[in-house]
Amino acid sequence: MEKHVLWSALASALVLASCNAGKGTVTENELKGNWVEVMPANQQIVQGVTLEEGGKATSIGMATLKYERWKLTDGARLILEGKSIGNGQTIDFADTLDVVSLSGDTLTLGKGEMYRIQYVRQQEGEGLIGGSDAAMGYTWSKMLQKKIRVFEEGTRVHSVADPNSSVAGYLVFASDSSQVEFFYPETDVVLDRRTRPDGTPVWNVEEDDTYLVEKAESEWLVSRRGQLLYATSGVEDLVKVAFVADGGEEIEILFFGKAGVAQMNRNGVCSLLRQYRTASGYGYKNPVFDLRGKGQEAVLTTLSDGSRLALKEKNK
Repeated sequence: MEKHVLWSALASALVLASCNAGKGTVTENELKGNWVEVMPANQQIVQGVTLEEGGKATSIGMATLKYERWKLTDGARLILEGKSIGNGQTIDFADTLDVVSLSGDTLTLGKGEMYRIQYVRQQEGEGLIGGSDAAMGYTWSKMLQKKIRVFEEGTRVHSVADPNSSVAGYLVFASDSSQVEFFYPETDVVLDRRTRPDGTPVWNVEEDDTYLVEKAESEWLVSRRGQLLYATSGVEDLVKVAFVADGGEEIEILFFGKAGVAQMNRNGVCSLLRQYRTASGYGYKNPVFDLRGKGQEAVLTTLSDGSRLALKEKNK
């Protein structure tokens, strides 16, 4: 396994070095720098190698694979040397990889015809989170441009898409709340603050529906295309109700008590509605729909044309 990791790291490093490898040679100067491969399981953690002046090499994100030296031969082969640490023993290694291609900041390395591995050049100041930092819980924040521990600086939100999931995300706000960085399993996204016509703030990406962050009551919510994905209290107060219309249409509605929102699933399309005060029963609405109910009956009104759909709770 260590050997495989070594080849992966080396291959990534060499891919960048070889823009002209298919035609001829690359230079040591083209190969110098940080070469990293984003780990599939967590894009906040990277592994790779730093190729420095004078043939010095160091590992990025690999505690058991210590690069020490590197050299380029014939302008087409990268030799990496160092120590492999594991199972109570340390073994010296030297590995040779072919520089298959170098295109822009993408380096492709290979070993015979067995495999091809790509690495990318990590620019200075982009924030490398290596193995020791990752072990201490650090993650690189694109918004703050520094490494942070999200569980210390962020607000935790729990998955509601899967009631049995233990997955959580974190919201880290800029000091002036102009942006929020949403960290969730595998990656993160930076969202900008905007104001709705009713004056309430939301955070999203303009002309993009990937994620939307908002606050309802005391709950932080993260939704996408009308589907609630994360909430501060998760599903601890979730009430799921299946309704049947007069014509047989079935509509599922999830009520989140603490957040004061309801998620309606109608014909596979999700809509998030906010609760409002009523003289009796309950009411939830958004710019498209208005849901009014009492007991086991409810009425869904489409606001654009005023059409009404009578609903009754489905017998369990």
